Amino acid sequence: MKGSFSKKLFIKVSDDMVELLAPAGDLEKLKIALLYGADAVFIGGQSFSLRARASNFSLGDIKEATHFAHKLNKKVYVTTNIIPHNEDLDGLIEYLKALEENEVDAIISASPFIVDMALAHTNLEVHLSTQQSALNSETVNFWYEKGVKRIVLARELDKNHIRSLKKRTEADIEVFIHGGMCM
Repeated sequence: MKGSFSKKLFIKVSDDMVELLAPAGDLEKLKIALLYGADAVFIGGQSFSLRARASNFSLGDIKEATHFAHKLNKKVYVTTNIIPHNEDLDGLIEYLKALEENEVDAIISASPFIVDMALAHTNLEVHLSTQQSALNSETVNFWYEKGVKRIVLARELDKNHIRSLKKRTEADIEVFIHGGMCM
């Protein structure tokens, strides 16, 4: 298999583990990332993703991706990171339920409404996108208390701020460690 990778990697920071999370633009890249060291991948679906016009994963592709990843004891996270207008909301709950049925490990969202709907209507694990700009422990704890398991911190934080923030929360945190531009 061959493919190109984005220059974006993420790491989950907790007291006892680090998770290497990589982007996957298609099934081939997903397989390469997982076979060559990523613990998890994040993908965009054809709905509710900021890159909705890109050739993202269909629900069938998502099912295949989660099946492949889970055979390797790895994870798949699906971005639902649009900030929706009213006309964007049709089908949201059905889509979230389909992601749950396809056994995705979590969604990554920036919209308070999408977060709320996922928590109210599914058992999906929810991660807060970096687009929500979590810069301090009060913000992180606010979302954690709402039921969000992992918070992707704002890219502007340096390692000293990240360390300080982590001491003040029980939430899992995630940070960009290399690059920030989707390619």
